[in-house]
Order: sequence, then C-alpha cells, then structure tokens
Amino acid sequence: MAQILSSNSQSMDIDFSKLRVLIIDDQRTAAAMLKSLLNNLGLRNIDVSLTHQQAVESCKKHHYDLLLTDYHLDATLNGFELLCLLRKRKYISADCGIIMISGDASTEVILTSMAVEPDSFMTKPVTLSGLKKKLAEVRTACIERKPIYEALEEQGLNTAIELCKKQLREQGHNHRIEALLLDLLIESGQWEQAEQITTILKRKNPTHQISLIEARLLHHKGMLADAIAVLEQLIKRSPLIMDAYDCLSHYQEESQHYYEALTTAETALSFTPSISHRALRVAQLAADLNNTENLVTAGKTLASRLPIIDIGWIIRFAEFTAIFEQLYFAQSSSKSRRLLRQELKAIHHRAHSRLLPIQQPFLDCFGHITLARLYLAQDQPLKAKRRLLLGLSTYFDSITKLPSVILADVLPALVHLGETKLIGEINRALKLRDQFDGHSQNRLDALRSNEALIQSVRNLESTLAHCYQLFDIHQADQALILYEHILIDYPYCSEAHIGRLQCLYLLKQFNEDKVRQSLQAVSAMPLPDDLTQWRDSVLSLMSEPQQPPRQMRLALTYRKRVSHYLPASSQTPLAS
Repeated sequence: MAQILSSNSQSMDIDFSKLRVLIIDDQRTAAAMLKSLLNNLGLRNIDVSLTHQQAVESCKKHHYDLLLTDYHLDATLNGFELLCLLRKRKYISADCGIIMISGDASTEVILTSMAVEPDSFMTKPVTLSGLKKKLAEVRTACIERKPIYEALEEQGLNTAIELCKKQLREQGHNHRIEALLLDLLIESGQWEQAEQITTILKRKNPTHQISLIEARLLHHKGMLADAIAVLEQLIKRSPLIMDAYDCLSHYQEESQHYYEALTTAETALSFTPSISHRALRVAQLAADLNNTENLVTAGKTLASRLPIIDIGWIIRFAEFTAIFEQLYFAQSSSKSRRLLRQELKAIHHRAHSRLLPIQQPFLDCFGHITLARLYLAQDQPLKAKRRLLLGLSTYFDSITKLPSVILADVLPALVHLGETKLIGEINRALKLRDQFDGHSQNRLDALRSNEALIQSVRNLESTLAHCYQLFDIHQADQALILYEHILIDYPYCSEAHIGRLQCLYLLKQFNEDKVRQSLQAVSAMPLPDDLTQWRDSVLSLMSEPQQPPRQMRLALTYRKRVSHYLPASSQTPLAS
C-alpha cells in the first residue's frame, strides 16, 4: 500500500491564454481591476458578471475553466450561496476552478466560503504575483481531478478509485487526492483499505482530513468513545475545522451526551451562521432537550440568513417548523405555547424581511398552514380550517405554482378536514413532480402508508359524487341522509355542509342547529370558485322571502356575524 504514496510531486506548466474565466463582482471598479490583472498574466477570454443573475446566465451559456467570485455580492445573496446554486443546477463542471475573493477576512466569511469547498480563498487587495500563484495552483488541481470525476460519473467508483491511486503513485502526496481517495473507498464500503491508507498517511503526511477519516473509521468499528476523542483532539489543535464539529456533535448524540452535542453544534453555528443545516441541527437538539431558548435562537439565525437563491429556503423553513412543532406540543401549559407562538411570529417576520417580494407570498401561505396545523393538534378544527383555506386562497386556481413542500405540509390537514376538491388538485399537482426533498417525502410517505385513511377519502369522494347525482333526480331526502353520514366522519367538510344546506332548503326542514353548524363551517371561509358559487347560490335561496322568517333571519344574521372571522389580508399571517 505504501507504494501508492511514494513518488515526488511534479509541477505543471499552465498556458493561461487558453483559460476561459468568469469574474463575479458587484463592484464594477473591482471587477475591472481584477480583469486587468488577469490580462497582464496573459488571459484574454474573460467575462464579467456584476450581478448573480448575470453569473447564472453566463454559466448556463458557457463552460468556464475558472470562476473568481467576490463573497459579498449584494443584499440578495453572497458568493457562497451563488456557488451552491451553480453546482446544484450543474451549471459549472467539477473541474471548474473556484477562487473566492473578499476584502472581509473575518472568521465567518472564510469558514463559510470553505464550506462550499473552493479551490482557494484570496483577500483583497489582490496582487499580480499572488494571483499568478493561485491560478497555477488551482488550474493544476483542476487538471488532476478532472479524469477522476469524469471516471466517477461515467464508469463508477472503482475506476475513480484506481485513478486516484495512479495519480498518487505518479505525483506523490496530494492532500486533495488523498482525501478524495479515502472518501471514495468509504463510499464504496472498502473500509479495510481505507484504514490501511489512513494509517500510512497519519504517519507520513498527517492532515486534519486524515484525522476526520480516522474518526469515521473508529466509529464504523464501534469504537465511539475513541472516535470522539480523536475529534476532540483535532478541534483542540485546529479549532476552525467545521466538519469536525459536525461529526463530533453527531457522535456525542449517539453516545447519549445530548447537552455536549448541543454545545458542539452551537459552536459550529456561531462560526458559520449562514450554513442552514447547522441551524437546523441546533434546533433539533434543542427540541429534543425541550430547550426553548436555544431553539428560538437557532430559528432566528436561520430566518435572518435563509438561502433565498432558489426554492431551498422554503424547504429549510419547513424543516425548522416541523422541529418547532415537536417542541410546541411538548409544552404542558397554554402560556408556554402562547409564548412560543409569539417567538414563531418573530421568526416569520425575520424571514419575511429576508425574502424577495416574489417569495413572500409563499411564506404567507406557509404561515397560515403552520397555524392551521397547530390549531388542529389543539382540537380547534374550525380555526384550523379557516387558516388553511385562507393560506391557499391565493392559489386556488394555480395550485401547481406552489412548492412541493407546501403541498406536502397542507395535504394531511386537508385530508383530516375532508376538503376533497383541494385534495384532488394537490394530488394532480404532485403527480407531475418526480423528485421531492426529504421533508416532503416523509410527509407524503406517512400519508401513503395509512391505507385506512386513503380508503376513507376515496369513500368520501364517491359518496359526495353520489349525492350530486341524487340532486339531479330530485332525491334531496336521500342526499340529506348521505350528507349527515359524511358529517359524522368529516364534521367540517365544506361540500357536505353546502349540500346539507341545500337539502334542508329544498325539503323545508329548517333545523336551527344544523343550519347554524353548516353556516359556521362554510359561510366565512374562502373556497375554490365552484364551491364558492354553490355556497353563495344556496345562501341566496335561503334569504328569499318564501323562507320562514325566523330561519331567514338566522341565516342572514349568522352569516354577517361570522364574516368578521375572515381576515382582510393574508400578509404575515402569524402576526394576526
């Protein structure tokens, strides 16, 4: 095994003139100065993007050998978030070199930049000699890794592993290739070989990456305490290795040292508050420990720094909300729950101010759905229904525009309430999507695994359809019997309540309690257009003079009385 790592490294001669480069900087002067330096080094094929939108479009159209991006781009996002997007959408290749540049050399900026694994980080002002050295190093690294990533994509893990070994034999020690080799070996389940190479590297060429791999190997062998000790020593030697904190926190939790796990996770988040998965990690550990303060702090950090460049922001927010619900329902007093709702309101306000105007309606919708879920769990179904329908009302005619995570979160509540029209629309929208985030998939899997619930909804749809047929043949008495049966299982089903009101009118059976109950369930609710028209026509009939005066007054008075429950605006729902 030692022969893999025995040769001396060799330098490469780089022809800069053949490189295609993209500079991303919102400061026109800074971008021009950097371009001038690159020209002095012989580079000619240089594009400049002054906004993240221009950068995305440029990367969609062209293959770049090198990206030089400023960290602080604009108020919308930073260089870290832009690179995450470009890689996620595969607008840049694995062999594209990345140099992050910033005049801000703070710990947060450097560590957050490192989280996206750029090839290098440079601080402003950039010098010609420093830039030349970085370009040579980065281009060399790109050339070295290109065949490995191509093999990984086209031929699989084993071929990529062999290429790593070949490079190390021919070129000698290379920290990046060594770390890549070990990751590939572990991914392919070749733990024994990974351990052999780690032992050699630990003796000949130790790095913090080797210590991380050593901890993973110990964990795999069931030596949890030893793995934790290795990570604690690594952090003591190198306190800014963020991956070590992440790994240590998980191992501490696994060893049931929950408070230590939370402290470790909070340390990582304090260094890199823009890394959303670390905020979620803190929130989950805090919820498990019933620690309200730490969960709320993590939520506010997440909301202030949501990764808003793509739809991922709402997924992260939904994941946090699910964690929040865990803590919320663990509270035994109504006062504690009320205080938590106030904190959630503040978190939503922070997120609202962070989002772009085009994104804010999604948060408004999600806020109503969140309140609906809380109300349902507290046995307040009428409030839940009102919030749920209010949140969806903007999208009644465009359900497909909603992100999957919103559809997945709202669907269980709609099923509980028996809102078959919206259930059908959402199911049709979901069938058009072939990929879901983990949170949405878990929600949908939980629903799909409940066969009794699915069958109940199918029966509901079938019964409602039969009721419509009975109206066609003037059998309102039979339809009324079916509606009454539906309302036993689904006491807030809008279609059943509107149908019952129509039956009661047609049969002149003005039962005061039933009329009041049905009006309460549908009168002040936003509903899809077809149900709105049906409801309004039935209420109009009930208001006609031939209706018995007392019942007419009941219907009209109650309709006015409950109408104030419907908020005039859906903005910032948790504020109301």
